[in-house]
Amino acid sequence: MAQYNLGKITFDTPDNWQDQGMITFTLPSPDKNVKPNVILTKETLAQEITLADYFERIKEAVAKRGIKDFKIEDERQIEVNSVPAMLMICSWDVSAMKQMLGQGNEEQMKNIKKDGQVVRQVQVSLIKDGTAVNMTASFPAEQFDLYFRPFKQFLGTINFT
Repeated sequence: MAQYNLGKITFDTPDNWQDQGMITFTLPSPDKNVKPNVILTKETLAQEITLADYFERIKEAVAKRGIKDFKIEDERQIEVNSVPAMLMICSWDVSAMKQMLGQGNEEQMKNIKKDGQVVRQVQVSLIKDGTAVNMTASFPAEQFDLYFRPFKQFLGTINFT
């Protein structure tokens, strides 16, 4: 049995269950309409792939969302606790998401302005021992530096056992 600790919840899983996990954290925000967040996903890879090739697939998936005004601002190799990783910072106008999602999502999209509500997102991907980890953090563009600091601290706490 494997035991998991998820905040105030612990549970056991049979050894033959494979953890393909995803967890979302929201950061405190004084704006009730803004929910800065970090999404962490863990994927056991079916076959070996280089970090560069894996990151290229992630980058293509993000770009293929078809979001108007999407642009990559920065892309570089970094390390997360001595593990090679790739980092990408991108941005887009959230109103483009509203147009993309269209009809039927009015309640979910009610707080999105028509134009000028820019999101900056940081994407960090790494591979260790056949496990890929992706961290995606989305913040209001005008507050990116404020939220990026605790995100970098979060990255520094990631360890493989």
